[in-house]
Amino acid sequence: MRYEYPFHAISRDYLRAAFGFMLFALPAALMDLPRVSAVIFSVLAVLSLLYGFQTFRRQKTHVQICEQGIEVAPGGISLAWRELTKLALFYFCVRRDGVDGWMELKLASGRKSLRLDSRMQGFEEVAARAARAASENGLRLDQATVTNLAALGIRISHTRDEHVHDH
Repeated sequence: MRYEYPFHAISRDYLRAAFGFMLFALPAALMDLPRVSAVIFSVLAVLSLLYGFQTFRRQKTHVQICEQGIEVAPGGISLAWRELTKLALFYFCVRRDGVDGWMELKLASGRKSLRLDSRMQGFEEVAARAARAASENGLRLDQATVTNLAALGIRISHTRDEHVHDH
């Protein structure tokens, strides 16, 4: 299966990057600011540009999963499920009530690792396949990861002989 980040899911990131760039670049370029302020505004403008570039890279990212493993392009990162050594699923929210959050899946095999966020179409399927691989490989998952998998409807067993079951 092949998955990607749809434009509508990351369009706000483009807006944030553009807004941040304009907010900091225009004063730095057009106003007679003290040197320290001009440097700070310039650095923040560059960071906004980098955020925009990161968003563009995310938009061009394609994730391919199969029974053997997962591959992310561009970048050519591939991990074999049988070699998976780490799975962590994080939940981030910007409000105290826990609403409007997102998840980030971290997978690792030796020194190679990749991170995917829940805005990617098919995120739940990728997380379920990774959880099955973690179970098959006998990986111990932290409680936060187990809880976050459960929130996606993915149950993980704690013994090597049991397998993950999707709801």
